[in-house]
Amino acid sequence: MISDTVAVGVLTFLGTGTATAAGLWQWQRAQAREARAQFRTQRVEALREVWEALSDLEEAQRTSLTGGPAVADPRLTQVNLLLLRRSPFLRPDEQEWAQAFAQHVTEIDTLIRAQALDGQPDPEWWHTTAQGPRSMGVLATAAGELQLLRRKLGKRYAAVVRGDSD
Repeated sequence: MISDTVAVGVLTFLGTGTATAAGLWQWQRAQAREARAQFRTQRVEALREVWEALSDLEEAQRTSLTGGPAVADPRLTQVNLLLLRRSPFLRPDEQEWAQAFAQHVTEIDTLIRAQALDGQPDPEWWHTTAQGPRSMGVLATAAGELQLLRRKLGKRYAAVVRGDSD
């Protein structure tokens, strides 16, 4: 038969092993929770940076139409580099929306500038019976898509900041 000392030793060993395993499991859970919290913080920061960069791009495009230089090259490059750098924290649909947003801002800027260079009717053309600019349909479509993308990105950004979405 097994002596009492051996039985106590086996039970002590099993208890120590169980306590160690439970402690390790709790430590791993705490590490995973901390990693998730850090990722969420970085994701919120990435969305904030993308939102601000896209808003700055659109603002620059709108203000440059009053006679400033085209915004397409330097700001668009900055947005694209930001999307590359922050891509681990953005979902594929968010990256797609942001790229399309930047593309539509550039497209609108290009169409408006081309229209001005071609001697198209003045901005008040709709008050007259004159035919509208040829690019008006494309411009209106791009503007509509831009507003849709702004709403999508804004809702996602707000949801992530509130903690409603990952």
